[in-house]
Amino acid sequence: MRLEQFPSPGAAWLRATMLVCLLTLTACVGISGRELGLLGSTLSPNKVDFVELNAYAGRAKAAYAGEAAIRSRYPATVRVSAPGKTDAQYFLEQDDRAKVQYIAIRGTANRKNLLEDVEMRIREDLSLAIPVHIGFDATARVLYADMKPYLKKNYTTYITGHSLGGAIAALLAIHMTDDGYKVDKVVTFGQPKFTTARGVEKLGFLTLVRVVDENDIIPMLPPTTIVNRLYGIYEHAGPEIILLEGPRYVYLPKHDADRLSVGELGRSLDFADLKDHHIDNYLRRLSDKIAGAVEVTYNERERYVAKKEIAGN
Repeated sequence: MRLEQFPSPGAAWLRATMLVCLLTLTACVGISGRELGLLGSTLSPNKVDFVELNAYAGRAKAAYAGEAAIRSRYPATVRVSAPGKTDAQYFLEQDDRAKVQYIAIRGTANRKNLLEDVEMRIREDLSLAIPVHIGFDATARVLYADMKPYLKKNYTTYITGHSLGGAIAALLAIHMTDDGYKVDKVVTFGQPKFTTARGVEKLGFLTLVRVVDENDIIPMLPPTTIVNRLYGIYEHAGPEIILLEGPRYVYLPKHDADRLSVGELGRSLDFADLKDHHIDNYLRRLSDKIAGAVEVTYNERERYVAKKEIAGN
């Protein structure tokens, strides 16, 4: 079942699930007004290539399609597979002339996968030496084992994924780098968190760019306010691009949004909708910025957030 096939109560179910998360908070991570002013009031010198991001998003969407459709759109595809019982599909392209390979991983395809997104158990991955989300890591390992016979170590690798597929893409990149593959870039869309602050400290080598929609709640999960006694708080790695209405966007060079958006989880519950998480929504947001994008500061973003009516109000 795809997200677009979810019955209308899906959004209410998601809000209820998030409410449970909020009611079980074990600690709060605060931020002072002075810190908020400093972190959220500056523009970044980094230029964002929205044509490139759109190409990554196109592959992330294609990962939801059947094999024939994938091979038709991406003729260089050498492998399409959904191994084991993971219900996670990926496809692998290889350009032998340019010596590059692209991996795209399907995201949340059904309610079981969505539950995996919000599940919070974590363990130490002994080979990676970082704390990892149990479900994401297990799936990443199954996919890696399946694709490994087809991968070429002397090729430059680019990886993308949406939702659950984004978290798997990041973990896959870590495993591949550890095995000597050259992973040039990972671009994810609507990706939930897969490690803790302790893990992020060790991931300076990972070239990860995370793209999130203004009202997509999945990237906020598991909440920063959930604290594991052994491994600390869940945290994102890499810079974040927040897609706003029309041509506007926010760029956070370092993911201070974990601290900035503690209060945002509660606000976003009012607007939680599976449509905001859908890859088609990301493609629409990106296409709005190709002709000319306008960066705004984090503190300005509320002026450009599309307000929604809450069902039943």
